[in-house]
Amino acid sequence: MKGLVDLATGGEGYVPHPGYRPALLGEKQLSLVGAAPQPGDVLGAEEFSIPPARNADVPLTSASLRRGLTLLSTLPNISRHACAAQILELEEEATARLKDFRLVHVSADEPHFWQEVDHFHAGLRAQGYSLHGASVGSRESFASAFGVAVRGHWRIAHGMFALLDGMFIGADVPFQQLAVPDVHGFLLRVQRLLGRTPGCHRAGK
Repeated sequence: MKGLVDLATGGEGYVPHPGYRPALLGEKQLSLVGAAPQPGDVLGAEEFSIPPARNADVPLTSASLRRGLTLLSTLPNISRHACAAQILELEEEATARLKDFRLVHVSADEPHFWQEVDHFHAGLRAQGYSLHGASVGSRESFASAFGVAVRGHWRIAHGMFALLDGMFIGADVPFQQLAVPDVHGFLLRVQRLLGRTPGCHRAGK
């Protein structure tokens, strides 16, 4: 398989085509397709079904993300440091800060790559899903809904998202894709928004 570095498009002075967003993979420049969701946006009508790969028995669907508080992360390559950090830190910090939430990770890798996570971190409770086994329509619908499609490649961008009953209350698709994800800052923003949501008691004690 080609590495994520092969997603680079263009050199110095590269300007994305209209409809694309710029991002960096180290010094390489990428084009992300479409718009990233913003707090207050509602998960669209796109239907998708992402096969389970870890701690789950049924596919991830758009309907399942419209119930309760869900933290969702997108992972281009589980074996890379930034992805591993996102998996570990999200579970540790979310457990300390929030309650009554569901944590899911969607990776571009084949399902067997999740075995490495189980080998080193068998106690993690998050559910894992693999886009690799999804239909083309489901992959495109999911990547479009979360703004993580990468022009010219099957991998997706790093991202962290929070949805409350299908509404985005947090979204972070970092410009520098090789950077260690700012899990602390992301969850702090989510926690503050939850504290200002009437009738919401999902903030941590």
